[in-house]
Amino acid sequence: MTIPKKLSSSELIRQIADRGDRKAAWQFFLFFSRFEYALKRGAYLSQGSKQATPDWDKFASDHNDVFELLVDQRLADAILYFRVSPPRKQVRKDRRLSWSDPYVYTNGPLLVWLLTAIRIVRNNLFHGGKFPGIPFHDPSRNSELIENAIVILSHALALNADIEGLFGEGTEL
Repeated sequence: MTIPKKLSSSELIRQIADRGDRKAAWQFFLFFSRFEYALKRGAYLSQGSKQATPDWDKFASDHNDVFELLVDQRLADAILYFRVSPPRKQVRKDRRLSWSDPYVYTNGPLLVWLLTAIRIVRNNLFHGGKFPGIPFHDPSRNSELIENAIVILSHALALNADIEGLFGEGTEL
């Protein structure tokens, strides 16, 4: 019997990063972080806190009415995916990791709900709750959540020319 070689932490990370299903995750990481940067640099820096955090809810509220008028099949499909299969949040339950009930849309501004749901996807992905290639009950769901989140984020970004301009700030190579 051959004992598998234990990988170093850097080898393990390289192996995870090089898998084919990582492209969407990397695109999501970059898109989300650039969007947050643009919000903070623009008119959407949260007030009342010493921490520099983006005010996603204000951005969503300011642009919800126009967002709901957008007619685009890819966007409609992405919204439908989130409504039918909303993300769950990783939580602690009985001293163990678990999942919350799905974050379902009930009423109110659609864009506020969508950007909150996408932040749940971001937190799960960034903090290891759901990451493509790491076993859990439905691996295909990770990619679908990420790909649909990118579609929604790209349409939301296009709603504000100033934020869209800041999104690309400093990225010239």
